[in-house]
Amino acid sequence: MNFEVAKNIILTILVTASVLLTWNIWTYQPELNKIENDYIDSEVQEPSDLIKPGQMLFHQEGNHYLTHDQTEINRIQTELSKWTMYNFKDASNLAKEFTSFVHAEGNAELIFPSTVPLDLYRSELNIDDQELPKVHFDRIVFNTENVESNETKVYFINYKNKKIFQAQVQTAQINNFNRSFASRAREYPEYISEAVSSSRMLFLPKNPIQLSPLNYLIDHLDITQDFRNELFNDPDKVKQENVSVGQEYTDGSSLLTVFKDSSVIEFVNPGQRSDMDGTTGSLIQNSMDFINSQAGWDDYYQYAEISEAERMVSFRLFIDGYPVFNEQGMSEIKHEWGNEEIYRYKRPYYTLRFPVPSDNQNKATLLSGQQVLELLTKSRDIEFADVEDVRIGYKLSNDPTEPVIYLEPAWYYRYGGTWTVLPLIEPGGEKSGLE
Repeated sequence: MNFEVAKNIILTILVTASVLLTWNIWTYQPELNKIENDYIDSEVQEPSDLIKPGQMLFHQEGNHYLTHDQTEINRIQTELSKWTMYNFKDASNLAKEFTSFVHAEGNAELIFPSTVPLDLYRSELNIDDQELPKVHFDRIVFNTENVESNETKVYFINYKNKKIFQAQVQTAQINNFNRSFASRAREYPEYISEAVSSSRMLFLPKNPIQLSPLNYLIDHLDITQDFRNELFNDPDKVKQENVSVGQEYTDGSSLLTVFKDSSVIEFVNPGQRSDMDGTTGSLIQNSMDFINSQAGWDDYYQYAEISEAERMVSFRLFIDGYPVFNEQGMSEIKHEWGNEEIYRYKRPYYTLRFPVPSDNQNKATLLSGQQVLELLTKSRDIEFADVEDVRIGYKLSNDPTEPVIYLEPAWYYRYGGTWTVLPLIEPGGEKSGLE
């Protein structure tokens, strides 16, 4: 083989290799790992997915232990679903001292954020009765210590209205619960109790709580596809106008407002305004059906509140078992129902993608329960007897120029039907909140 032939062979090999390499570069598709996201889930949700207890409270040897860990709550809920409940009846006459009855020594309380109709929650329980009384409850209570007979009573409590309904279960099922949960209640954080009035008790953590601030990258839903085309009967007749807060869409009657700074939409259908009261079950079911048929459930929202007088239902965003609050409505899906259709619909139009690192890596140290009680009782703006609830939650804020939301741990109290962040400054002027 002479030099020219060898050179031509080598050149041919190099050109072929170059072509193959170029082809591989053009056609290469890397196998990317999908980002795991526990929060985005646009599938249709059932009542059992949205109506969840938020806390489990135990009263043992004069102390109180509480968990709101969602994994633990789910395990407890699964355990209760195995019980066979029967012989439902009104037992409101049992409790002359209401709070003493509900929070008695040895009791366990599964607490819901608001009133739940038993008919709507029935699928989560094993109920043997064919016909049930009209039961609306916000906690399920049973005693884990006085279980000497073959049957044990379980109580469905409406805490606000002081109504009690009782059912029966086999004691063996209570014993199983005791072995799995009640026997290790002391592993949960210890809480203190405070009587707000003769009919209501508050339970707050005995020790200061430490929580980390959180940040989340967000995406935005498509206003046209997810809201305008779904909310208006004839989207082709809808006109859009840019306004100071963002955009407005109207068909001459109904109005959809897009608030760009807060990533919130509000839809109002004035022709549906109603002064009639609604029933708890129908309002909640209508709201769940409505969202299932619209933009869906993209984050971890839970049923949070109902007002039959206002025909209002709300679902709140929860992160790691803690409720999220925002004054502009960025953490809440809220419905007000008219005669036949929705009257007012307000909700965020962003979805959580995944956590992002925070500039502040230090945990926030929140006040102890006793310190919170002192602030509430000393406040000149609060009548302590009218405080409805107190919770730790996340305060949501945002920068409209960035696709990120910021969550700061904080104490909240419910007063006059509204959740308000607890002021961080004590009357004497000392800082009392985050450290």
